[in-house]
Amino acid sequence: MLSPLRMSETRLPRHVLDDLEREHVSFLQQRLVSPETRRDWIRGWRAAYEQLAGTPLHKVLDAGTIAALLRHRLATETARSTIAPIAREVHRHVVAALQEHDGGLGEYVPEDARRAIDAILEKRDLLPESLVRKVFEQQAVEDVLHDTLYDAITQFNTTVNPFFAEWGLPAILRRMPIGGSMILSSMEAMRGEFDKRLEPEIRRFLTVFSRRARVELAELVVQRGGDPKFVELRKNLLAFLYTQSLRDLTSGIDGDTARHVEHAAHSIVSSALTRDDTEQRLRAVIELLVRSDRNRTVGQWLAGIGAAPDVEAWAEAVWPRVEQLLRSGPVTNLLVQITSEFYAALKADSGDSV
Repeated sequence: MLSPLRMSETRLPRHVLDDLEREHVSFLQQRLVSPETRRDWIRGWRAAYEQLAGTPLHKVLDAGTIAALLRHRLATETARSTIAPIAREVHRHVVAALQEHDGGLGEYVPEDARRAIDAILEKRDLLPESLVRKVFEQQAVEDVLHDTLYDAITQFNTTVNPFFAEWGLPAILRRMPIGGSMILSSMEAMRGEFDKRLEPEIRRFLTVFSRRARVELAELVVQRGGDPKFVELRKNLLAFLYTQSLRDLTSGIDGDTARHVEHAAHSIVSSALTRDDTEQRLRAVIELLVRSDRNRTVGQWLAGIGAAPDVEAWAEAVWPRVEQLLRSGPVTNLLVQITSEFYAALKADSGDSV
């Protein structure tokens, strides 16, 4: 145990030391949560930042240390058992809050942000061509085209074909005074046979045509990505999302879906952190940053990228939590213990029994 400064010339009686001990503890308790300590706290932050700002960047950003820390520390079972449950609980409460929110998504997207997003949507190559083609390669797209075209052709044959449509030849035959009904009955029988033979022909035709159509559609989307109508399509879809409530947008996220999302996110992060090339990539990024600004201090680098940390504001924001900690029972007990040890040594030195 550390020994206090000895009072070699003057030895105080035990009852005086007891009073001093109580006064000392009381002073510390009041001083640590006083306005003076708050000002000291802010000054300390400012001084620490000034020291950091004057330090060369390459001494603060050690590529090997940071990369190893991020990979090995975050990939440990301890970190996973702590970070993952917290993230899961936060996600659960956030989704629950959103599902109770009737406000629209657009409430959170101000006008200047919408203009910036619109500028992105106007880009011709917003989606990679390979992705667009891959979407239209899927069998589901061909099936949709096939079924849609089949319905269109059969409806056309029913409503537009002049030989069978109600407005065509059947209407003329009904107006014939003699023989029209007989001919119409024969045509109805012929129509049944015609439809029976036409249906497989339509399907054979569409099997080839729908496959070709999906390829042509993919090329059309790729080639006309910058067309004003396609740009308007993207903007209209987003404008529709702005009008949707957060409740509706998150209604499909039930407990089962949330569990799958959490599992996937956890698996992806864990895999990324344990890959052999993760540390190498992190190290390369940090080394590139340090190499290009090697001779600059942290403050010069921050100023160069337009960052101006408001250190005092951060200190002010953190102080209430620090004050709460300083008022807590464990800190009070620690102050009492340290002070008691100090005075116990003085009492022992004074010759009184402790």
